[in-house]
Amino acid sequence: MNYRYIIAVTCCVLLIVICLVACAPTQSAVPQTPSVPAVTTPQTPAAQDLPKPAAVQQNRKILFQDDFKDPKSGWRVFANDFGEGKYENGSYTLKCIRVSYPKFEVYTSNPGLMPLTSFALDMDVTMLNGDRDDQIGILLKWPDINPNGIEGYEQPSDYYFLIGPADMSALAYSKQEVKGSSVDKTPGYFLERKQYTCVKGVNSVNNIKISFNPEIRFLVNDYELFKTMDENLDYVNRLIKDNTIAGATLQVIANSGKAFASPVFQLNKIAVYANN
Repeated sequence: MNYRYIIAVTCCVLLIVICLVACAPTQSAVPQTPSVPAVTTPQTPAAQDLPKPAAVQQNRKILFQDDFKDPKSGWRVFANDFGEGKYENGSYTLKCIRVSYPKFEVYTSNPGLMPLTSFALDMDVTMLNGDRDDQIGILLKWPDINPNGIEGYEQPSDYYFLIGPADMSALAYSKQEVKGSSVDKTPGYFLERKQYTCVKGVNSVNNIKISFNPEIRFLVNDYELFKTMDENLDYVNRLIKDNTIAGATLQVIANSGKAFASPVFQLNKIAVYANN
């Protein structure tokens, strides 16, 4: 047998096999395009509502609390041409009667609430009946240090925190221009009157929380409507340090923006905590 011929044939076969192997498609590790999850549009809350924050902390000293079940707990009881306040059915009702402008605001207060300078408030209130522009809330009223109205003698500012259940609105303002607030640039307002879906309507319980000094926070049903600083508080605190004033009186107030209206509000509970 011709061994040279066999060797040559064998080499040719091996060469063909090597070429075929080299040219064959390989299963290389081709990077796989990761699957992209379907993009879903997040559910945006109503434009008027801000995200729910942590509630105002209440693990501090209780200055005052009441559930209004005891008719001798000290709230102002009155009846006049502009409204009435009375204990009724295990709560306290505050009625405002607007007969003409500007007499349309009534208030109740409690001597157990000492003059306040720094506090956190938690209050439940229900509007029993009323119309648009009828409001309930808190007035922090500072004593008048300028009874004669002397020009240039600066006054401490009163603060109002109000809700209108009938039209689901809220507002908050100071009698002086709000200095340093990043919330609402309108002079005097922390929060101009606006509608908020977090405010509940007539015959529903609304919870109001206020934290006052050094920050001012206003929450309705645990939605924070604003948190800001007010430079006027620096002036107020200087007056307190100098013993010019002792603090502000906390009043629950009701008013109506409509002539001949008579909204009725029910106070269910209130608690005031030290804010330091």
